[in-house]
Amino acid sequence: MSAILFEKRGPQAWITLNRPEAKNTLNGDMFVELADAWQEVRDDDAVRVAVLTGAGDEDFCAGGDLGQVIPLWTGAKLPETPVEERLLADPTIPDKIMLKGEPLYKPVIAAVNGRALGGGTELLQATDIRVAAAHAQFALPEPRVGVVPGAGSMVRLARQLPWAHAMKVLLGGEPIDAQQALAMGLVSEVVAGGELLARAEHYADNVCRQAPLALQAIKRTALETHTLPWEDAFRYEMEQAGLVMMSRDAREGPRAFKERRTPEFKGE
Repeated sequence: MSAILFEKRGPQAWITLNRPEAKNTLNGDMFVELADAWQEVRDDDAVRVAVLTGAGDEDFCAGGDLGQVIPLWTGAKLPETPVEERLLADPTIPDKIMLKGEPLYKPVIAAVNGRALGGGTELLQATDIRVAAAHAQFALPEPRVGVVPGAGSMVRLARQLPWAHAMKVLLGGEPIDAQQALAMGLVSEVVAGGELLARAEHYADNVCRQAPLALQAIKRTALETHTLPWEDAFRYEMEQAGLVMMSRDAREGPRAFKERRTPEFKGE
């Protein structure tokens, strides 16, 4: 059974963490398959949006199942499978699954179907629109066992949330519920569990109605200018805006509006 389910629904890529019997924890297979899934989303021009969720209705992702991979990286264990050989040959795979080394400029929607603990909360921070089931929980419990949430949270969370909220999650280690996450700004919306996937699909459908080059330029600008001085950030913004204005989609949008029809964006 694949650790990741990857399904293309027209311009949408649906990625499901598929180890419900193990709380959808990130093991070696999931590391490799999720890295490949992100790369396919990045490379396929027909894909305009990705939706990330977990199998089952209890866990989005309960962190890393690192017993398989830590011994490889420390040299305590020799690789025994092709997956283990790849993990050892490419130590950047954890960064790839968290979209750290190479950003993904296409929109990513998270449908949080349950507990997002440790690596699950870290993975969430790599997404854009975040819909959570009402029973979802979030936590970064790593300091309780003497380690740190080093897959992006120590950098990302304080940039995505107000300082006091970010530090409460980073330093407290206690789970927060979906409504608390909504109040903090960690998630975009909270819905009943039975409505979660339909709501994620609603957002994915809406994204697919927009001009893909425009959306990618918006996300790219937001990511790349986040820590730049104002002058440099505005310069970058104008460069991105200029590139989009030269596209065929930028001509199609006003033309369709004038002709009172739905625009046919081609991403070119």
